[in-house]
Amino acid sequence: MEERKLDAQESIELITRMIRNTRQRLERHSGRPFLIWGYTTVAVSLLNYSLNIAGADPAWSLSWFLIPVLGILLMRLFPEKKSSEPRTEIDRIVNSLWIVCSLALVPIFILCLFHGWNYRPSLFALITLVMSIGTAATGLIVRSKVYTAAGLLGMAGTTAIALWDFYLKQLPDPQQIDCRMLNNEILIFAAIFVVMMVIPGHIINHRSRHQKQEPCSRS
Repeated sequence: MEERKLDAQESIELITRMIRNTRQRLERHSGRPFLIWGYTTVAVSLLNYSLNIAGADPAWSLSWFLIPVLGILLMRLFPEKKSSEPRTEIDRIVNSLWIVCSLALVPIFILCLFHGWNYRPSLFALITLVMSIGTAATGLIVRSKVYTAAGLLGMAGTTAIALWDFYLKQLPDPQQIDCRMLNNEILIFAAIFVVMMVIPGHIINHRSRHQKQEPCSRS
């Protein structure tokens, strides 16, 4: 039996429906990974800030690698509930986007391993920029204001890291740079993930719970 070809209007309606279904699915299920990766990054950042302020051994900088380890472990311990809804082409595009973004972090972490944190501001900026691009692109693909705003705010935070590093380099006397000033970039890094992942994660979870309660309130 020959399949009927869709006309232009039907194709647009099909794509629109796919985008809407993907956005609704993301809003129901993506709060968990946003919160897991967001809180893990913030917690490890604050740990390293405290260790640096306390004058701990530089070897403690390897604790940054706890972020992927703890993130993957928590994702395994708190798995996503399987959805009975069929996956769409938009789902495949979003998944492919995040696979590429995750792979882009690998050379950044390798750079950390071989060069230490001497280039810390640049590494922080690269990490936040990659995650911001992934978040903003996801928002634009599925037409989600939460994702788009979170990604754009993450990009603005990346600029803040660069401006802080520029400010420190403009100080005439290096002695003016104390330990706290030097490590404030870690706090900026943590704050970016609060804005880019933690807050959006709670917003998405709140919306998801609200949508689940709506049918009950109408009955």
